[in-house]
Amino acid sequence: MSSLYRFTIFGILTAVLSIGTAAQDLGSSNKIFSRAKKAAKSEKAAEKSSTKPKSRSSRTKTASKKDRTESTPGKPARKESQAVSTGKEKFTEFKGPPISVVEISKSKSAVKIPTKISAADADRYEGFIETGNNARDDRNYSAAESAYKQAKAIKPSDSRAIYGLGNLYSDQQRWEEAENAYRDALQLEPANAIANIALSFVLTQPIAAPNLSERYEEAEMLARRSIELAPLNTLAHDQLGVALELRGLIRTETENAYRKAIQLDPSFAPPYAHLGRLLRRRGLNQESAAAYQNAIRLSTEVATMILVADVMQSEQRYAESEQLLRKALASDPRNPSALYLLGRALTTQSKFSDAERVLLTSLTVAPNTYMANSLLGSLYARQGKLDLAENALLQALRSVSPLEKRSLSRQFEIVGDGYLSSGKSRNAERTYRQAIALDPEKESLASKLLKAQRG
Repeated sequence: MSSLYRFTIFGILTAVLSIGTAAQDLGSSNKIFSRAKKAAKSEKAAEKSSTKPKSRSSRTKTASKKDRTESTPGKPARKESQAVSTGKEKFTEFKGPPISVVEISKSKSAVKIPTKISAADADRYEGFIETGNNARDDRNYSAAESAYKQAKAIKPSDSRAIYGLGNLYSDQQRWEEAENAYRDALQLEPANAIANIALSFVLTQPIAAPNLSERYEEAEMLARRSIELAPLNTLAHDQLGVALELRGLIRTETENAYRKAIQLDPSFAPPYAHLGRLLRRRGLNQESAAAYQNAIRLSTEVATMILVADVMQSEQRYAESEQLLRKALASDPRNPSALYLLGRALTTQSKFSDAERVLLTSLTVAPNTYMANSLLGSLYARQGKLDLAENALLQALRSVSPLEKRSLSRQFEIVGDGYLSSGKSRNAERTYRQAIALDPEKESLASKLLKAQRG
């Protein structure tokens, strides 16, 4: 969990920061999965000796209606229902994680199980997909979610709408919902390498799950599966390294995974940052610094700037991450991932007014983001602005997942402690009740509630 909980006790803040950096806080960024395109080309080059005809590679991003037809001179456009699946679908864009995740394929071969629907419904489906794509590009997440859900209702077996949902949930750091969407997509396309990477990625996000070891083991398994399916995919090897590192394996195999990703695409920045972190953990500071320098030098796109900054934050290098994040936001001012991470960097450096401004901007883009609301609540609590803190936490409550309820309960408890210490017993009682509703098994909350009731 990456939120910063605390009222006045520095020890609480330190403890929570250690929780926030314990997990790989990758988040999700624009066009990261476009790296899969290079891997796809490399794989095709390796297969040139084969006599089997090659299928056309699919494009990045969800297809709009016009992309679903093919026309030749003198012939009508071919409908999607007439298309033949290539069996080599590539979901090749990673949008933005806190930070954003996989882009929907433009390939009509994304459909695994043909669904017989009317021509009118097929047109409606394509219209909803296009509407969802455009709304997501415009950061209108509620409209995008509605459009993708309507598309899914028309063609449940077409994975594009499901990927759309997973992507926009990832944009907003709604990790549990993103996980469910990508699991649904894998049910349709278990042999899709990028789908395996996407789910592995989500499983390595910093959430307060009680079964983190199991999640990281599954993330490793999915990364290995994606390598089996696409041995030359840079992301697959990098994600394997992340999963192994989260499992506490920081020796040769993990280093080799990152170095393999670098070998496959020397221009891709995130593996350098991951390698830099790994080498620092092993005490190889000089080699680590060199890897980080390469990561910063190669971070020329918003997506890679965000991911490298996020790796830096996992090592509490917030000031350095701030520089990259500001550079990313100069190119993409409404990127919710960059805004959230910058807000966190500023909060940890006690730049409260700047952090508040950035987080409020983030919430204008993605108002239903639990993590940004939660962090804003912590920011206000640190300054003793308890009413504002409580309101922010109530907004976080609207989108809290079951896995995050205990963390949010702790935040309400801290605000309650602040109210109680300042003599506002009724306010303290209210927030303690909310904390209990979120975590009824925590016995100490009952005694605090009783104390507040007694005034």
